[in-house]
Amino acid sequence: MQFRVAAPLVVLYFVAYLDRVNISFAALTMNRDLGLSESVFGLASGIFFLGYMLFAVPSNIMVAKFGPRHWMAALMVTWGLLSGSTAFVHSGAMYVVIRFLIGAAEAGFFPGIVYYLTRWLPTPARAGILSLFMLSIPLSSIVGSPISARIMQLSGAGGLAGWQWLFLLEAFPAVLLGCLTPWLLIAGPRQAKWLNDDEVQRLEQAIEDDRIACEGQKAGADAGPMPVKTITLAAVVYFCFTTGLYELGFWVPRLLTSHGVKLASVGWLTSLPFVAGAVGMYVWSRWSDRTNERRVNHAASLLMGACGLLITAFAPSVAVTVLGLSIAGAGIFASLPIFWAGFSQRVSAAHAAFGIAMVNSLGNIGGLAGPYVTGVLLERTHSYVSGLLVIAIALTLGAVIGLMTTKRVVAA
Repeated sequence: MQFRVAAPLVVLYFVAYLDRVNISFAALTMNRDLGLSESVFGLASGIFFLGYMLFAVPSNIMVAKFGPRHWMAALMVTWGLLSGSTAFVHSGAMYVVIRFLIGAAEAGFFPGIVYYLTRWLPTPARAGILSLFMLSIPLSSIVGSPISARIMQLSGAGGLAGWQWLFLLEAFPAVLLGCLTPWLLIAGPRQAKWLNDDEVQRLEQAIEDDRIACEGQKAGADAGPMPVKTITLAAVVYFCFTTGLYELGFWVPRLLTSHGVKLASVGWLTSLPFVAGAVGMYVWSRWSDRTNERRVNHAASLLMGACGLLITAFAPSVAVTVLGLSIAGAGIFASLPIFWAGFSQRVSAAHAAFGIAMVNSLGNIGGLAGPYVTGVLLERTHSYVSGLLVIAIALTLGAVIGLMTTKRVVAA
């Protein structure tokens, strides 16, 4: 049953993340065609997260008003059309504005998924499904990188550049699936033809029991003070993490081509760090669950990511560059589920919703800062070394701050 509910959501999130990071391949020729500087590309890459942060709350309100299926459908069609329109930008300013608007459109998508799941599953059953969305992040690059590289080779077809074809073709699934979302997603257990009456009743009772329990936790929210220090430290750590995550998401194809890798090969080579990331995420998070140890595992994974970026910064060959990026990918992606598992153990259920929202919103600013800093340093030094070093330092700082957090599990 969980697979039937999760499968379409995983596909939708896969498409969302692909549209978020496909600019890493478009930039291989788009920057030159439009005369974009490295700093403008970095700004455009990161400003997505400013739109994401500013429109998160309004979009969440609309999810509740219109319902998750219809609001998610509207968002997918909107960002799909915006992403496709990127094919026709002719200046850096237009490019930055469209990236901001795409971020604003995506702001309510993940909350819409979470809200949709509340109609289907009680809290314990939702945790496993939500972990699948984390795997969608590396998987979108594993599958999308070779496809994006192949699309880029369509340059000249129909009088369009390869990057224009990239935006147009990869926007199409978002628009199509957006139109189909109200029919792909079933409103709730009672509308599912593959559940019998007894299964529907048991599932609805479990959801109702979970709702009552959550309301009881909220009613007792004044039993303890808001853990401001815990939330603040977690936001700083997540900020450091996102600088590394989107260093991989936005810069890997261009970094590889700077070593002389041809377009025909860059797609497959780009996917390798994300393969390592998917494996690292699965294996390391399972180990963390088995040992129930979060702080040291999380710090070690971030330090592994930092070491991988250091190897990449001083790599003498393409092979060593890919090795360094793969080590970085394994460490960075492994840290994601371990981080959220650890954070959930350090705040009470009464404060969890607010804490998660704050950490996610503030931490994602790293997605703005990291790419922009890398672009500025690349423009000034004409080398990726400085940018990689800065991100490695950020990951190391995140590991150190993470070790400062308390081990104590805060009771509700």
